[in-house]
Amino acid sequence: MSPCKKCIVCEIAEVLLDSKPPVNEKLQDIVAVLTNHFNVKKCSIMLINSEDLTLEVRASTNPSIIGLKRKLSDVTIATRALLDDSPFSADEKRRSYFTPLESSAYASEYSISLPIKHLDKKLGVINLTDTTDGKPLTDEHENILMDVIEYLSPYIYAIQSKDICELKIKKLIEANERLLKMDELKTNLTNFIVHDLKGPISTIMANLDMLSYEELTNDQFEYLNLAIEDVYKMQRMVMNILDVVKLEEGKIKIYREEIDIYDLAKREAASFKTVLSRRNIELELKGNSHLGYIDESLIGRTIANLLMNAIEHSPDDKKLVLDVRHDPEKKESKISISDQGIGIPDELKKKIFDKFFQIEEERKQRKTTTGLGLTFCMLVVNAHGGELWVEDSEDGGASFCFTLPETLKEMIR
Repeated sequence: MSPCKKCIVCEIAEVLLDSKPPVNEKLQDIVAVLTNHFNVKKCSIMLINSEDLTLEVRASTNPSIIGLKRKLSDVTIATRALLDDSPFSADEKRRSYFTPLESSAYASEYSISLPIKHLDKKLGVINLTDTTDGKPLTDEHENILMDVIEYLSPYIYAIQSKDICELKIKKLIEANERLLKMDELKTNLTNFIVHDLKGPISTIMANLDMLSYEELTNDQFEYLNLAIEDVYKMQRMVMNILDVVKLEEGKIKIYREEIDIYDLAKREAASFKTVLSRRNIELELKGNSHLGYIDESLIGRTIANLLMNAIEHSPDDKKLVLDVRHDPEKKESKISISDQGIGIPDELKKKIFDKFFQIEEERKQRKTTTGLGLTFCMLVVNAHGGELWVEDSEDGGASFCFTLPETLKEMIR
């Protein structure tokens, strides 16, 4: 007499609806249901392990083979059923073609493997081995089994999806932990190197400054100025590295005071007089005098960084415009530095503020190697409640702009 499909489905449903047992115990209970209704001595459920591309025994009447794996590339009865996408029966003679892989744990007189799939995705197989009466299962038995598997397959699909998600989450957690350790190592190493650089740079600057008081030829004076410019540039780089780390960690405090932002910009622009003259670049200062409640040192360095960036990316004999204005309607100051270079591609206008972002344009006029200078500027402006961005200038180059909102002393206190 054929087993009752409705009874099998009801028993399996009862197993699946029980929320307490873990997955493997539920699969083990399903194995017991199939063994009982189809009168077989052995039964196992093998599911595809996507991590190592194997068929793994997840439940069986023989506990010793649970966890056993077969490669999907192996020629076995189970993989054959999976490959053919249909039930595969084997007697003792037919099984001999699959030795030695099937010669021990699966040794039997008769077996049938049935594929499990859902939404055309292959999930695994169910194996039934050795009927109690010694007769093979009939076509009707096979049809009932396939109907039962069709009912069971969504649950198996959910199990595998959960396993895959958990595996991916585990790998992401491990990768994130490695990245955090690497970032910490990089930060510690950077801080160590940068702190050691501060001393030699200060010594070099002091000695170069002493040389400037000596009588020098025009060529010697030019060489000295070039050396001083590069040392100051190196000092700014070192300070940027230190301060970016401190700003990210919230270790730098903003010391606000009433400062004339236009006068501050004018002073910073004056410090570039030599390099501008050497490259015959004109710097035009526009705007109006007005007070802002800001950190003079940090905003001054921000203006200096943006000016240096504009000078480095400007061709000789061109013009820069530093515009500092107050907008009473928006209650904010807007500072912009515009050059006449080749500009910045739209796809890079946000990326250039990223930490350690570097890219070199094919045309050498603008070598967009931002390092940490622009990252420092972004962090400082954001810490003041403003915004920093880059846009195309009227003369075809780039225009770096940032805003500083009005802040009353009473509000800060």
